[in-house]
Amino acid sequence: MPMTLNSITLRCTDAGEGVPLVFLHGFPLSRGVWQRQIEGFRCSYRVIAPDLRGFGESETQPGPTTMAQYAADLHALLEQLSTGPVVLIGHSLGGYVALAFARQFPELLRGLVLVSTKAGPDTAEAAAGRRAMAEKVQAKGVRVALDAMASKMLAAGKQDSSMVAQVLGFMAPSRPPGVIGALLGMAERPDATASLVQIAVPTLVITGADDTLIPPEESEKLAGVIRGAQLNVIPHAGHLVAVEQPEEFNHVLQEWLHGADFVSAAGKPYRTKE
Repeated sequence: MPMTLNSITLRCTDAGEGVPLVFLHGFPLSRGVWQRQIEGFRCSYRVIAPDLRGFGESETQPGPTTMAQYAADLHALLEQLSTGPVVLIGHSLGGYVALAFARQFPELLRGLVLVSTKAGPDTAEAAAGRRAMAEKVQAKGVRVALDAMASKMLAAGKQDSSMVAQVLGFMAPSRPPGVIGALLGMAERPDATASLVQIAVPTLVITGADDTLIPPEESEKLAGVIRGAQLNVIPHAGHLVAVEQPEEFNHVLQEWLHGADFVSAAGKPYRTKE
């Protein structure tokens, strides 16, 4: 579904009815990474999964894309879709965006799920690495970033050729302006730690036990500061926990939704498999 907002066209999946669950993908991925969650939850909830600005089928504009800009895009999208308050589920970059959204638009948040993400800013070394990668993408094309990221997304035992090919498929639609904009935006993103104490909605924190890109310790920090947050560490999963262990991820999410009293549409049962 194409939506025109903030001078760009943004594409999203919008399926089902009931409490809206909004899934935000990580870098440099696309909404297809949430396919198992879309299939599992669409019969019980309204499931919305956008391609963030510059990724998948969504357009962007030149220059850095700040977390505040991604959050503003999401706000405009939800306004057009007339969702009301949503349960926001953000993975990695999507988690940075979710935290920015929670600061900027708390009235549109009814629940928060932070997946393999963190509140702190980049170190000086990490920020320099992102800027250097942006220069490489500008000079050599987007494939240099995709090849550097694909295998790092997965737990050591999951790095077979078929799984890496699947991850590259989620990354394939990425284009240089979107990748460069995100890299520069992440490099300059502010520290969100101080705002964590202001989060006043039910919060779930999920991470893969074998995540090397954003180690589980970062998730522990989030859960330790956000009031009432629940932490779940999923075994045998790396950074792409929802892809590597989709059934366990969906089970954890559904149990939390039920416990937080986010009632599904018309009391329909949650479906773990298609």
